[in-house]
Amino acid sequence: MRNRNSTVAYVIFGLIAIGILASVLSSPGTYIIPILVFGVIFFLYKFPPNRWRQPKRPSSSRFQKGKRRNATFRVIQGSKDSSDEPPKYH
Repeated sequence: MRNRNSTVAYVIFGLIAIGILASVLSSPGTYIIPILVFGVIFFLYKFPPNRWRQPKRPSSSRFQKGKRRNATFRVIQGSKDSSDEPPKYH
């Protein structure tokens, strides 16, 4: 059954290719403009002009790799009384 499905797919793709080729040969003018537009868009996508490129910014010191200083944490004693705390056992 698998071989039959692939044969049908080859036949369909072959007929599609023949149809596209016949339409291009009969009226090539209808396909030139879309192909040119697609080519220009693809070219500009691959090689954008310099004015469209984002300038390279130097990375700030916050994001630089290397030696980092550890943050110092302080415990601030609150005014909570012990009756509000949950029990120490579970």
